[in-house]
Amino acid sequence: MREDSTSLRALEKALRAAEKAGATTELLDLRELALPVYEPGRPLEEYGEGVERLVESMRDTDAMIWSTAAYHGTLAGVTKNALDFAQFLARDERPYLEDRVVGLIATAGGSMAAVNAVNAMTNVVHALRGVAAPLSVPVPQSWRVFDKEGNLRDDGMAGRLESLGRLVVRMAEKLSPDAGRHAGRDLENIA
Repeated sequence: MREDSTSLRALEKALRAAEKAGATTELLDLRELALPVYEPGRPLEEYGEGVERLVESMRDTDAMIWSTAAYHGTLAGVTKNALDFAQFLARDERPYLEDRVVGLIATAGGSMAAVNAVNAMTNVVHALRGVAAPLSVPVPQSWRVFDKEGNLRDDGMAGRLESLGRLVVRMAEKLSPDAGRHAGRDLENIA
């Protein structure tokens, strides 16, 4: 939620790589969306524009990259709250995150919370029937990786973030419903 958020800077780096790989991207900044707390049973239309934008973006995409700050050993509460709104996708033709790839990034001040946050988000992706990208980017001690202006000063970490952006695009191309239909036709022709 900080203006100089390292998790936001890391996400921007991965999204630029995804764009270079051919994706159309949209950055949803949770600070700007100002989401209220998710309440089970409350209708979508009662939440307002921020929640509607989040839910429609999740519904209309083939892939996502989630980036969170890690606090007290796990993902930030604001991130978990945002992910709870995926419940509005439960009854879609393509429920929850089915056939969608999700890349994961977490930044932390310490040495372990980023890894724990990525693991927690992996569990959320699986619970929502999504596919977690096999490359994730935990960023421990982010104060060493980013300078005070939010610029990456670690070439290795920059490369991992770029690789994640490209990988998510490649996997989304393979997992998209159209790709599956084409593969099915090819299999039928071989059989």
